[in-house]
Amino acid sequence: MTAAPDPRPRDAGTGPSGVRRTAWLSPTTFDAALDALVARDGEDALVDLRADAYGHGAVEVERRARERGIHRFLRTAADARHVTPQRLIEPYGLLPGSTPVLRLTGEVIAVKRVPAGTAVSYGYTYRTRGDATLALVGLGYADGVPRLASSRAPVRVGAATGVVAGRVAMDQLVVDLGEHATGAQAGDDAVLWDDAATLSAWAAATDRAPEALTAGLGRRIQRRWGLG
Repeated sequence: MTAAPDPRPRDAGTGPSGVRRTAWLSPTTFDAALDALVARDGEDALVDLRADAYGHGAVEVERRARERGIHRFLRTAADARHVTPQRLIEPYGLLPGSTPVLRLTGEVIAVKRVPAGTAVSYGYTYRTRGDATLALVGLGYADGVPRLASSRAPVRVGAATGVVAGRVAMDQLVVDLGEHATGAQAGDDAVLWDDAATLSAWAAATDRAPEALTAGLGRRIQRRWGLG
């Protein structure tokens, strides 16, 4: 199966295996959040850098915060004893209804049309309800995708939103895009979350807080600042 042409540089978010696994980080969203912190808290503005800045990359987060006049940072649990949890995750857009700074995508490796009743992934715990398009995506639990997402969490490819079909494997997951998703092809981006609604859906599907999802993302996922 031939991959679709990709207008981006081929190293954009490409991990060691050659498969794109990318956490796109929005400088516009993050810088606006930092500015709001400074406007509200002045010299008391602070940013939590623990867990590699909740998976956003502590080095770049600290650099951007210092550029905007923030010089207080939390690095240990002791530092955070007197700070509310909501305040800690606020700059990252991880509060309910906020725009998340981090958008998670993976590369579609292969696409296949299958008939109704097709068993999918390990153990065949999932079967398609009707004729369907299945997309194999290069993200798995080794990348921090929770196995609880299996058969529950939404994934969007192009205009079609499907569900993780069957068990999340170590390096891959399968998405059932349904009967009418005919435009998906290898090389497309599969979007796990990119706004408050989709991140909330992943949190609900995996029984994890949004900050636990982002903090748990693995090292194979390339962090890229520059998406909006």
